[in-house]
Amino acid sequence: MRFRSFYRIFFLNIAFTPIKQGINRITWFCALAVCFSQSANAQAPIENIGQIELQVARFLTDEYSKTQAIKVEVKVGNLDNRLRLARCDQSLSLNLKDTTNSGGNINVQVACKGTSSWTILVPAQAKVYRSVAVASRTLQRGDVVTEDDLTTEVKDVSEFRMGFSLVPNAIVGKEIKFTVNKGEVFRNSALDAPLVIKRGDTVSMEAAAGEISVKTNGTAVSDGRIGQQIRVKNNQSARVINARVVAAGKVQSIM
Repeated sequence: MRFRSFYRIFFLNIAFTPIKQGINRITWFCALAVCFSQSANAQAPIENIGQIELQVARFLTDEYSKTQAIKVEVKVGNLDNRLRLARCDQSLSLNLKDTTNSGGNINVQVACKGTSSWTILVPAQAKVYRSVAVASRTLQRGDVVTEDDLTTEVKDVSEFRMGFSLVPNAIVGKEIKFTVNKGEVFRNSALDAPLVIKRGDTVSMEAAAGEISVKTNGTAVSDGRIGQQIRVKNNQSARVINARVVAAGKVQSIM
């Protein structure tokens, strides 16, 4: 038994020695390949994060300057320095989605469309200063805005992205619903279409069906603003109908 065990161990060791040597060689070659791969990756050219941030700042300044801005201030968010982006062999593509052109907190899509394709979003804040309409005096409820009631001031329009009227054409002729102080911009909620028909007014009433149009006079049963629907009594038939106010003293019947 001892001799059999001795020979078995002896011959098994001899048999597996080449296999072990082969495994060791394979392990060594794999380790060497990994080292070369890591070294190649470490030496591969990458994009300079600081240059990307600078490019985004210049891009935003140029974009907003095209929108009649008097001044543009841009602050680009800091990208993670650990971000490793392959050097693009083409000019980077920058895209901004800001339908109002008013700035504020935004994102710029930066993309490489070259051999090494990648896309990132770069956060930024843009302050866009433009000349906007403000009240030249304090306006009270019921006042109808005239051109003399307006003046202009340079303001950061990123603070007024939604719900504000900033140009005279959208303000003049509107009626004030609540107080607008001197120097304030006009909220849309503070403006209303002017009252052009008052209850008891005689109005021109038009009824149209296809190419046929019939006009008659009527009496307004209620006050009305342009675009509103009011009740009007036909002076000939004494029938009360619904009509839409289309202008001062003029309505159109709703069929």
